[in-house]
Amino acid sequence: MGDLTLQHVVLRIAAVLLIASVHGGAVATTASVMGDPGARDDGRMGLSPLRHLDLIGGLLTALFTFGWIRPVAVDPDKLRSGRMGLAALVVVASCATIAPAVVLRLVRPLVLNMLPDTAAATFFVFVETVGQLCVSFTLFNLLPIPPVTGQHFIVAALPRQRTAMRRVQPYCVVFLALLIAAGVPARLLAPVGRLVEHALLGD
Repeated sequence: MGDLTLQHVVLRIAAVLLIASVHGGAVATTASVMGDPGARDDGRMGLSPLRHLDLIGGLLTALFTFGWIRPVAVDPDKLRSGRMGLAALVVVASCATIAPAVVLRLVRPLVLNMLPDTAAATFFVFVETVGQLCVSFTLFNLLPIPPVTGQHFIVAALPRQRTAMRRVQPYCVVFLALLIAAGVPARLLAPVGRLVEHALLGD
C-alpha cells in the first residue's frame, strides 16, 4: 500500500469513483444494447458512482489498487449474441475503464499549462493515480472469479454454474479481500500492469 498521504487518499477515492462510474456504466449499457434489459430494470444505467460502487471493492481499490464494483446481473439467454456476448461485455467494459486514463494522459500537457503551480502538481498526481488504478482494476477484473466482472467468462464457458457462482460469491469476496490485503495480486499482476501502462499510457 505504501505511504499514502491525505492528498493521495483523496485522489485515489476520486479515481475509484471515476472507475466505478465508467466500468459499471459500460457493463450495464453494453448488456442493454445487446438485448438484456435487466441492468436498466435494476437501475444500473448511467454514470452515477452510487449506482455501481461496492463498499468493500471500492475501499480495496482505494487502498491497494485492486477491487471491484457491485456486480451487474446479466442474463445470457437475453443477449442477442448469447453466451459469447458475455465475453464481449467484459472486453468492452475493460476498454472503457482504460479510456479515462488514456484521455487524461493526452490532455495533461494542455491542462498543466493552464493551471497554477499547486493545482498543476495536484492534477499531475491525479492523472498518474487514475492511470495506475485504471490499469490494475482492469487487469484484476479480467479474472474469472466472482464478484469481479470477469466472472462472466465462467458463465460464458459453463452456463450451468450461474447458480453456484451466486452461492459462492460471499465467500469469494472474503477470499479476494484477504488476498488483496496480503499483496498477492500486486505481486502477480504488477509486471503485466507496468507493461500495459507503458504501452497505453507511455513513460
